[in-house]
Amino acid sequence: MVLRRSFKDMAKDLYCRLGIPGSLLRLAGLSRRPRLFIFTYHRVCDASGSASYLAVPSSVFESHMRFIKNNFKIVSLLEGVEILSKDTSGGMYAAITFDDGYMDNYLNAFPILKKHNVPATIFLTTDFIGKDSLFWWDRIFNVVSQFQLNGKTREEMADDINSTLLRKKESEIESLVSGLEARHLNNKDIRPCAMLGWDEAREMRDNGLIDFGSHTKTHQNLCLLNDTEALEELRGSKKKIEQELDIEVNVFCYPYGLFDKRVKDLISQAGFKCARSASQGSNSRETDRFSLNYIGVGSLLRTDFLAARVSSNLFKTRNGVTA
Repeated sequence: MVLRRSFKDMAKDLYCRLGIPGSLLRLAGLSRRPRLFIFTYHRVCDASGSASYLAVPSSVFESHMRFIKNNFKIVSLLEGVEILSKDTSGGMYAAITFDDGYMDNYLNAFPILKKHNVPATIFLTTDFIGKDSLFWWDRIFNVVSQFQLNGKTREEMADDINSTLLRKKESEIESLVSGLEARHLNNKDIRPCAMLGWDEAREMRDNGLIDFGSHTKTHQNLCLLNDTEALEELRGSKKKIEQELDIEVNVFCYPYGLFDKRVKDLISQAGFKCARSASQGSNSRETDRFSLNYIGVGSLLRTDFLAARVSSNLFKTRNGVTA
């Protein structure tokens, strides 16, 4: 595994040294058709470098923002979607998004966004706002952190386990995760994560750079819920954000990126104007507004590797049902 990863990094390094990403970015910028890239993060850890699952160090996040600002016009997610329909002059646009609503979005990412005057959208899981809580994928990472690993990083092992759980029902996930915790953790090893509170969200809203979208109430796989349950997750979260922040919520992010045609129709029925999926790629005028592509960048600790990922997805705009 380590050897394969090394060869992969060597290939990416050569790709970057040859200047291919920059050449492709310049070529794409000449098009008269606008293109939107949605750069997605979960967490930004502080300068101390304390490890957190799905987190990028603040220094890396800042270098990402410099790269994105130098190569794209950064807009809010909804503005970017509207540009795709209206802009006839072309251009490369970027939207920055955060999933879930962790407190470190405010503590570590927000100061950098303000410093560079970069707008962003945070998708809130409303039942977790203002709480010290643990999503089940963070709990898996806590368990894995106790293991002696051979050939894999903690993040890779957690990813492997989590990818097998995300399509299961919440009750089944809870049973499995609780069992792992009981076998491998003491109470002192269970470390909750601080989530954003409404006061922090209001401060970011008032700054003018940050807007907010829905990530449901409880982050369940909507494909496993019936219509009534799913609409409660959608409408309930939308209403709560609108009430607390006095804004109109138009953008949505699918939990785990999973959806099907039924769920996509429910998103529109609940009053959202667009939804972000977990399909890698860019977005063009033809992209379905309820299955927007994204660029996952949280695992990329080198800016040149970020450039490589962007360039490899420049012309990938097809999307569809992913469940």
